[in-house]
Amino acid sequence: MPVTSNFMLNDDGNLNTFDYIEVGKYGVYVIRRSEEVLRVGESSSGLGRVIKGFKEPLRKILRGKIRKNYMAYHWRVNYPKAQLYVDYFNLSATDFSDNYLRRALEAEITFQFRISNRSWPREMSEIHFLERLRQHTTVTSETAAVLKNYGLVFNPNV
Repeated sequence: MPVTSNFMLNDDGNLNTFDYIEVGKYGVYVIRRSEEVLRVGESSSGLGRVIKGFKEPLRKILRGKIRKNYMAYHWRVNYPKAQLYVDYFNLSATDFSDNYLRRALEAEITFQFRISNRSWPREMSEIHFLERLRQHTTVTSETAAVLKNYGLVFNPNV
């Protein structure tokens, strides 16, 4: 079962406040607006990555020039005053302290959403498949468990 947190974005699509919920260090998360899946991600810092993604400025001044900042969440400006939800799925540190396995899980969940919903999560700009890990039993079992929370069934034949 996921740990779900909700939050409101301000007029600029930034996060002003967030009720921090205690979660495990390793996890995958699904950001959604109501039932629509916007983004899937993985984390080795609990909800820290999500919070940073919504709080960091999109641009910053570095050596006198305006530079792009962390752009994985640049899409947040499309959701002014939106209520968003983060479903965080804790993962076993034994298995998922391995970055490659965590990223393979993120990619597989994203791809399974694509197959089931016939479209990518709205705000996904890229996924990185690690073909050698797609059929790893830990990845497939965790993917199936996450999908079950959304009423979907893991399809191993794609």
